[in-house]
Amino acid sequence: MLDSKAILLLPESSCNEDSTVLKLPHPKNNEAILVYLNPASKSLNELLCCKDKYISWFVNDSVVGNTQLSIGTPLDPLFMILPYLAKDPNKFAPLYHILIDEQFPSAAMMEDLLSDERLKCICDMKPSSDKIVKFNKQKTLNWLTKKVDAVICQMKKSNIAPGFNSALNEEDYKRYACGIVSDYITPTLSLDLHDTLGIELASFVEEKPAKRAKLEEKSSAKQTKAASTLSKSKPAKLTKGQKQLSNVNTKGMKSMSSFFAKKK
Repeated sequence: MLDSKAILLLPESSCNEDSTVLKLPHPKNNEAILVYLNPASKSLNELLCCKDKYISWFVNDSVVGNTQLSIGTPLDPLFMILPYLAKDPNKFAPLYHILIDEQFPSAAMMEDLLSDERLKCICDMKPSSDKIVKFNKQKTLNWLTKKVDAVICQMKKSNIAPGFNSALNEEDYKRYACGIVSDYITPTLSLDLHDTLGIELASFVEEKPAKRAKLEEKSSAKQTKAASTLSKSKPAKLTKGQKQLSNVNTKGMKSMSSFFAKKK
């Protein structure tokens, strides 16, 4: 959990005296992460922590050292419940029952953050006060596609370009944004999302090694050609002074470096 003297950087709308820090499973790999939950605004922030004993922070008029800095980034609670829904996708069940997790008991608190309208983005629902839901894969992929579009829109708005290539097209933005969204879904669902968006993973992965091999082949050919040219080139002609020096008898003479050697 967080240190007692941790510094939190959060969106102002997420700050509340009733807020709490929870440990929940990451929706992609099930590893434990820290989140900041605000029940009043029904918001969730993933906490990215940074701690180094050689770093200090300016807090108001003070310098604070050896303190953990945690930055909160908004996280849609729907991402957090997706892995639980996908465990039994063909069965209706109360959401509170689906979210039962002995390893992460705080997962049950996600239910209070999600309205029926929000749940319908990824679920089928039965008319009930108990939020009886069933995972709907097609709805989920439609919702994830909108997330990808939102990331692309924000990237363009903030002048963020994927990679170093200046000649970008929509496909580059789509592939990059899909990768960002895929960081918060299971690998299986990520493959389905890539397929829905028409992004071919194999061709993208193989494209760079193929280009690299071609460049290496060209570079090797140039080096071979240069070496061949040097070996065939005629030896440089000596000047008159160089010819005279080459005929001097240096037997018995000391080398220049001997004058700078350390005396014993």
